[in-house]
Amino acid sequence: MRFHLVSPLIARQTSERVEIAGYVLPKGTYVWLAPGVLARDAAQFPEPEEFRPERFEADGEEERARHPYAHIPFGVGPRACIGHKFALQQVKLAVVELYRRYVFRHSAAMESPVEFDFDLVLAFRHGVKLRAIRREGETDLGHV
Repeated sequence: MRFHLVSPLIARQTSERVEIAGYVLPKGTYVWLAPGVLARDAAQFPEPEEFRPERFEADGEEERARHPYAHIPFGVGPRACIGHKFALQQVKLAVVELYRRYVFRHSAAMESPVEFDFDLVLAFRHGVKLRAIRREGETDLGHV
């Protein structure tokens, strides 16, 4: 989610003249932001290519030191995604339930390097290939 956001670009138009780091943007200028690029900034994310979920611990040193807009997968401000909190809640519940019932392993069928299709939303070109191994004593997901 940090590198490959569902919406890889955020577009805005300046409502007034703005100066940013010495650059003047006249009123009406279109500004494009690629949040996935911010995610690779080593000043905000030490060892940015490493998978380290602990870097997002709310009380963690790295989270406290990071600029609040270094990671904005749902946008920011009045035009941010209105489903942000609901989406995170649903993903957490789904992941907990899946991990409770299965062990996941990387599939040899998964392409490397991964290819993406860039459109309105970012998508894996050939899907994601994992092996799900049922934990002992668990049954099919049924309604989940």
